[in-house]
Amino acid sequence: MTKTELNEALQFLQNPQGDLQIILYALLDGENDPKKLDIKADDLPPIHELFVSYIKQSIIDKDEYSVLPLSTADERKNCFYAYDLELPNEFELLSSVIGNDEINNFNFGDNQLSQVKSLIVVLADEDTEISLFKKLSPVEVIGRGGLIFGKARASERLERFDDQLLRMSPRFQVIRVNEEIIITDLAAIERSFGFHDVIEREAIAGLDTIREIALVSNLETLEELVSDISFARKLTRIARSSPVIQHQIPNSNIIAFSKLHPATRNRMRYNADETQFTLDTRVSKDLFMKILNDDLLTSELTKLYYDSLAKDGISVEEETENTEAIEETASA
Repeated sequence: MTKTELNEALQFLQNPQGDLQIILYALLDGENDPKKLDIKADDLPPIHELFVSYIKQSIIDKDEYSVLPLSTADERKNCFYAYDLELPNEFELLSSVIGNDEINNFNFGDNQLSQVKSLIVVLADEDTEISLFKKLSPVEVIGRGGLIFGKARASERLERFDDQLLRMSPRFQVIRVNEEIIITDLAAIERSFGFHDVIEREAIAGLDTIREIALVSNLETLEELVSDISFARKLTRIARSSPVIQHQIPNSNIIAFSKLHPATRNRMRYNADETQFTLDTRVSKDLFMKILNDDLLTSELTKLYYDSLAKDGISVEEETENTEAIEETASA
């Protein structure tokens, strides 16, 4: 899904077919099944306006943003991520709650607001629906520990307030659109849902890929970094989308490149016959990741060298048209 397609899929929120409905579900600590929140009908329009406005502000109006596969996540900013890894159970609920009439209501006789850890918000018109995943912050459930005081009958006095309150804010971390799950707050997701475990498993697949091409003499030095989430994400990119591996670049070419490029020249070490890298420093390990991800580029125009994370592919047809246009301009 591209950013343009994401915007188009969200346009129904501004011009719904029929009434725009909103339904909220609570995920409770220690329970797998969601509970439907029974909210007074008069209070629903302000809630859906809260989320619709935030979606426009935080997604639709972000013209500079792009959508990338989560498996290729790197240090780039201004990105939303399409989830393409092992799906946590919580995210599966984004689809399973839709149209499910067997979900029980949240009952104050059985549960407390302090048990609510996350919300699922469904917005739908007659033809389209989206669902949001919102992990609650500690300040959004008021009364979860500590004491609450509010205005007493006397205008100058505070008195203790014993009930718990749910503060409804519009910020969410995940949105499901057209059966795709889009991460809008990667930092929050990385701290939850066993995401570290998912990334570590993907990183191990990246190590297996490197092992298969026999390019590193001391692979154990990379294995030691699998628990480092930042480095593990780099290994995940290797497993899923390394251009160097996908194009089956010979090891000899990769070694030769590392000896010539200014970013890696004199900073990489090799085994005795110089057929493999020997990665004995963190710098060399990070540079090795950049080599496999083809981040070290050279401008054809200026011959300058770049370290680039963003690499949007160009089709052969488009490349040919651009080349012809440049040649025509130069000869004019």
